Amino acid sequence: MLIVFVSIACAVFVSTPIGAQQKATPIDIETTRAAAGSRAIFILSKSGSYLLLKNIVDTRPGVDAVQVTAPDVTVDLQGFIISGAVAGTGVGVNATGQSDVVIRNGTISGMGGAAIVTGTNARISGITATGDSSAGSPGPVIQAGNGSSIIDNVVSGGNGGGISCGITGGSACLVRGNIIQGNAGIGLTLGDNTSGYAGNVLQGFSTSVMGGTSIGTNLCNGSPC
Repeated sequence: MLIVFVSIACAVFVSTPIGAQQKATPIDIETTRAAAGSRAIFILSKSGSYLLLKNIVDTRPGVDAVQVTAPDVTVDLQGFIISGAVAGTGVGVNATGQSDVVIRNGTISGMGGAAIVTGTNARISGITATGDSSAGSPGPVIQAGNGSSIIDNVVSGGNGGGISCGITGGSACLVRGNIIQGNAGIGLTLGDNTSGYAGNVLQGFSTSVMGGTSIGTNLCNGSPC
């Protein structure tokens, strides 16, 4: 009886659809494209995980490439590229006001607005952002709310600063292992001393870091900071 019981228990465990629960929902260009006149090419309006399956080219001034309008959304670019092909495009991934958003693993380049904007408790990693924030005064290339982590990204060639986190107060951000260079404005802006930064390399800024607490060695214009 004991052997039979173990066999049944194992079968139940294996049959649990763990993979199905974790499987991301791919962004389908044909079914998630926003209506004409919308402020984004794709709008992710439901919580869940999304995979980018091809490059996105934004050719519409003032229009975001991807807009997130729900909390608890994961966007995995899977190494693909979101790019702005004309002057004055919007944000690469715009999750303004949305909490617990994860954005990772890809490139965002040439956007007129920021590469990424999120609300609180975001997780941003593995992003290469080049030549974004090119229109007007769009602010830093990567912008996240309180309690966010911004780790292992490359930010270069932007027109409005490098990275900002928690600048509306109640900061508690972690910014680690980023390369930030060749952007106008301030390299790294943190809301207050409850945010920590470590292992970042910043180059080409008159003001490399504003706010926050260094919790490990950083390099600013060739000197520890």
